[in-house]
Amino acid sequence: MQRRGGTVVHPWPEPLPASWSGQLDRPEPLPYVQVELTVVEIEVDVAFEHQRWRHRVRYIRARPDVSTYDVPLLLGEEEGYFGEP
Repeated sequence: MQRRGGTVVHPWPEPLPASWSGQLDRPEPLPYVQVELTVVEIEVDVAFEHQRWRHRVRYIRARPDVSTYDVPLLLGEEEGYFGEP
């Protein structure tokens, strides 16, 4: 996601190019609805083998107390994420 003027801009074009679906028999663009972003807490394992992640992402809980603007776009990109100074 990109930030532009204090707002988060969705990185995907509207509509999605037909080639993004992986369905070669569907040549028309794919419409979709962008939704309001919600911060959620997840548990992940970084184990990767045979060109795939070994374990799936596990949903923990929604975090309505955290704004999407409080979460860095990439971990380590900003100081102070997760309450650290």
